[in-house]
Amino acid sequence: MGSGPSTPPKKQIVNKFHDVTQDKVREAKERQIQKQERQKKEKEERCKRLKQDRNKKRQELRNYRFGNIHGQHYFAGLDIRDMQEGGLRIGLFGPAGSGKSSFINTCERAMKQGLRRGNADIQTAYGEGTIVLQEYLDDIDNDFCLVDTRGFFQHNIDELTALADIVHGRIRPGQEVKFGRSADKEEIEEYFPNWLHAIIIVLSATDPRLQDGHTHRNNLKIVRDFMRRRVVTVITHHDRIHESQEEDILAKASAATGSALDHIVFVANYHIDKKETDYNTEMGALEVMKSALHVAERYVKMHKLQELADREDETIGDNAETACGEDQ
Repeated sequence: MGSGPSTPPKKQIVNKFHDVTQDKVREAKERQIQKQERQKKEKEERCKRLKQDRNKKRQELRNYRFGNIHGQHYFAGLDIRDMQEGGLRIGLFGPAGSGKSSFINTCERAMKQGLRRGNADIQTAYGEGTIVLQEYLDDIDNDFCLVDTRGFFQHNIDELTALADIVHGRIRPGQEVKFGRSADKEEIEEYFPNWLHAIIIVLSATDPRLQDGHTHRNNLKIVRDFMRRRVVTVITHHDRIHESQEEDILAKASAATGSALDHIVFVANYHIDKKETDYNTEMGALEVMKSALHVAERYVKMHKLQELADREDETIGDNAETACGEDQ
């Protein structure tokens, strides 16, 4: 038919190795992107759960009423009307450099939505041997507040007198009292709701006085003996010690403050320039405050039981005297 021979199809050379490599690189990038998206989503979920937990714990403490921790049945048969009216007072003690002011600031931020800086960052210089009490969280409509004992840890003074005056409410917030001179007991009524019902002692994990095992133990003996089971201990600067040191630090803190191990907590504090919210940091502060309320309620019950026993002894004594008078 006049047609010439057909032209054979052109062969295409394919670099299979090049294509496979490109596919693997593309797949690896896709897997990396998927991994990053998954990690981002997991982080967002964790933050969401932490925020919910923080909000729940915060609301629980903002709505706290005396007896909420143990339940009202815990105080059955005891007159707690004064505590229901006055609420609990939690004292804060800590030597210079312990991070006590930062911890108070962290507690304020944890309890007050939107707060970016607490009041405890502002330090005022007072004369040597002077203590000044300052209340925090007292503007919240609940049944507890924190009481800072600024200036207490100066070991050249009569600490027992000072501690007794602070704990028994003979020194009031805003009042400056010199160590070595007891507050005027006649002018200040020892009203039980004005007492410190529990205390939080703040110590730094890096403090040589804690790490040497004896300095803080000796310095805190008066506080330890006086407060006994009313102490919760907070250890700051956790990030500055190695994990292998934790057990030793906990044991030394327990020996120094008298706190049971389950009432000693490592915490992270907000730094003064940190404005972003850290839910883990706030949860730690909220847990410490709840532990202090647990200890305080237990102490109130012990005190009320002792009051009840004393009244019963007085009644028995009065009845015995009356009976003796009638027999004469």
